[in-house]
Amino acid sequence: MTPEPITMRHVAERAGVTQATVSMALANHPRISLATRQKVARLAEELGYRPNAYVSALMRARRTGRSLEGRPVLALVSPFPEEDGWRSAAAPTVRQMLEGALERAAVRGFDAQEFWLHRDGMTNERFSDVLRSRGIQGILMGPLPAGAAAPALKWDYFSTVCLSVPYPDLRLTTVCNDHYFSSLQVMRECHRLGYRRVGLVQLSSHQQRFHGRWEAGLLIAQRYLGDMQLTSPLVLDTWTDRSRVATWFAEQRPEVIVTPGAELLWPALIEGRLKVPEDVGLVGLGVSSLQQPCAGIFQNGRMIGAAGIDALIAAVERHEKGLAEQARTLMVEGIWYPGSTLKSRGGEMPLATSATEGSPRGR
Repeated sequence: MTPEPITMRHVAERAGVTQATVSMALANHPRISLATRQKVARLAEELGYRPNAYVSALMRARRTGRSLEGRPVLALVSPFPEEDGWRSAAAPTVRQMLEGALERAAVRGFDAQEFWLHRDGMTNERFSDVLRSRGIQGILMGPLPAGAAAPALKWDYFSTVCLSVPYPDLRLTTVCNDHYFSSLQVMRECHRLGYRRVGLVQLSSHQQRFHGRWEAGLLIAQRYLGDMQLTSPLVLDTWTDRSRVATWFAEQRPEVIVTPGAELLWPALIEGRLKVPEDVGLVGLGVSSLQQPCAGIFQNGRMIGAAGIDALIAAVERHEKGLAEQARTLMVEGIWYPGSTLKSRGGEMPLATSATEGSPRGR
């Protein structure tokens, strides 16, 4: 006999909740507590439950009185110059966004298909026509690489969400880390441990891409905390320009370095005969995981990607296409991770961590 298919009723019985609660929990509805959402998602995964995206969209269409135009299909669009650019991006957070988006689409019962924006050198207009001909209704656009111009798709064809800080010239829904709040978190933690002289190191592309959000957070935190001092920042073209790091450090003498590339910068400090954290503290604005040794902010790219899918599905079901009258941005708060690259300088002791100490690569 063919085994009975796993339904929402099975998940509800296992979770001890109603089917309506399961439906809203899998849709990440804010009315359902985070603990319940996580419990339902875990049980759905264990049981092998996959909602029928077509049925979900049909029920939504009936409630809103709108017609349903075929089975919803989502496109995960990579804007990188190389075909595997999203999957092989240097920033772990960017790779995690794709993983989280694929995982979330599967849980929600959607067929998410990956597309490369620059395949065969086609124009943005032609790319739009290709997606439309395949029945694509929703696009999740990956993060733009440094210096790339915003795409010029035929936005009226699609519901669109971008995994990016807001585009100044495009009124699209975007989902990203709260970079400003991340830098505030970093400054508070450094102040708590007794650090007072802070040096920022970043790439020139970061200034352009994030519109000065990290610098703004550091500056405002300095004002609030009173006794913090920012050195002149170091702006690099690439993380391999290590000679400039040594010169800058000798001139500015920061007690702690704050940087989005902590795990890449650490080897340069070692080459300059600097011990972390004995000689200088090191904090990342986007560490790769909660297991590596660098202290800093874990942006949780998987959650950002999943949140992008949730926002996109909602837009598809509401038939929201084209550019909005007013753009919206959903920001995901980062998680502070104590790591082993900070020490107490007269403030509180750093929290215990199981990460391997003394190496930029951990174990």
